[in-house]
Amino acid sequence: MASDNSGYDFIIVGAGTAGCVLAARLSEDASARVLLLEAGSRQPLPHAATPWLWTTLLGSSMDWADKTTVQEANGFVLPWPRGRGLGGSSAINAMAFTRGHRSSYDEWVPAGAEGWGFDDLLPFFKRSEQVEGRDPAVRGVDGPLRPGPAAGAHPISHAGLAAALEAGYPRARDISGGLDEGFGFCDMSIVDGRRQSAADAYLNPVLGRRNLDVVTDAVVYQLIVTGNRCTGVRYRTGTETRTAECETEVLLAAGAVGSPVLLMASGIGPQAHLREVGIEVITDLPGVGTNLHDHPTSCVVYHATQPVPAGNNSPGEVQGLLHAGVDGRPGPDVQIMFVTVPLHSPRLAGPEFGHGYTILVSLMAPSSRGSVRLSSAAPGAAPVIDPRFYTDSRDIDTVIAGLRIAREIGGAPALAPWRGVEALPGVDTRHDEQLRQYVRESLGAYHHYAGTCRIGTDETAVVDTELRVRGIDGLRVADASVMPSPISANTNATVYAIAERAADLINS
Repeated sequence: MASDNSGYDFIIVGAGTAGCVLAARLSEDASARVLLLEAGSRQPLPHAATPWLWTTLLGSSMDWADKTTVQEANGFVLPWPRGRGLGGSSAINAMAFTRGHRSSYDEWVPAGAEGWGFDDLLPFFKRSEQVEGRDPAVRGVDGPLRPGPAAGAHPISHAGLAAALEAGYPRARDISGGLDEGFGFCDMSIVDGRRQSAADAYLNPVLGRRNLDVVTDAVVYQLIVTGNRCTGVRYRTGTETRTAECETEVLLAAGAVGSPVLLMASGIGPQAHLREVGIEVITDLPGVGTNLHDHPTSCVVYHATQPVPAGNNSPGEVQGLLHAGVDGRPGPDVQIMFVTVPLHSPRLAGPEFGHGYTILVSLMAPSSRGSVRLSSAAPGAAPVIDPRFYTDSRDIDTVIAGLRIAREIGGAPALAPWRGVEALPGVDTRHDEQLRQYVRESLGAYHHYAGTCRIGTDETAVVDTELRVRGIDGLRVADASVMPSPISANTNATVYAIAERAADLINS
């Protein structure tokens, strides 16, 4: 086993969104030696920067291409893509850059995440971005990211926004800012017609720093723990096994799947599960890998009365954030998105590309929770991912309410030039029990995985309010896995803010 005992101050595991931010911010101190380890390639695929080709990245070498277990809701296995390579999921996602409504972050605080409410995160949201023409009290003006509404929006996006307003829903001043409900063009991580990933914005500009080492094609498979302190990692590059040690901290930024998997593979996690798969227990942390949540989706799909032109951007340019009114929880609980392609489960029949469009309904405040577990003690074994979608029946009720809203908007006059026959759920699917069955059959993952190493103070919390792993010194987690509960938005913008705050905590 080769050793890289070079006296690093920080080792960062994962060069996705959070890892790129951490590497850039921590290496600003020229006296701090930083090692960034990434399992994927240094070079993205040639078409990764082209917004409208993002779906071709799913299942490619830039995707871990995991799958769920069979879901109780419908008996189906769902694809579970997540980014692999510099930029991680920010390099393969659909490029929406939106904050959740402030109410979803403020729910974190009474759950034990003191100091992580919306107002606490706001300076770090702002630090990440450079946004033009918005309120500078809420939006950043000099950060590395340059999000904004995509240029050359699709005509169905314009028609969908007009239809939502005709149906009586408000127009949001800034749907990506975290303060508004209603509909609007969301910000996207597209600059001059090209994707802007975390690697583009944060990492690539600082690769010349002499105190920053970036090693790609490096699969970290174990944390080195001496006593109760994490002192380094073991990783593989090709057929060679190496170690790297650090003097200050190891930072996990491998995401809601990768971070809990590495903790458990290193003996940090639920002791019964670790013993079951044959791993020696170092620290019993029952919350590792629990609390998995995502935003499940359903959809209303229409045949189009005229050919639908290809778009220049990702096909979801307009979003609405609403409260469906099923329960009394604060804040919006559904997202409605106009998608300029017929997006639906491959198990359901619908129009071909270019001949239909979708109004996507996503549950923003799901009550169902799942888990990530190890399939074996073998390094690199595929994880067992069970999101347990719709195991809480309240979730289906809210999605049904969202479908009714989508249909109401879909029938508004502004969409008449495009609207043909409703393909899904279909005009005869009206009653609650019919819709309940359709919600199960049309279930899709939104790929907003979070929660598996949550912040908190109780015995099932994995990290404290400074993101330090409970019971292990010199180890933090800083990625989507620390989110205690779902946010009411696509998660990427929030991961940037979490990582910015993590860097601030480490440097303070």
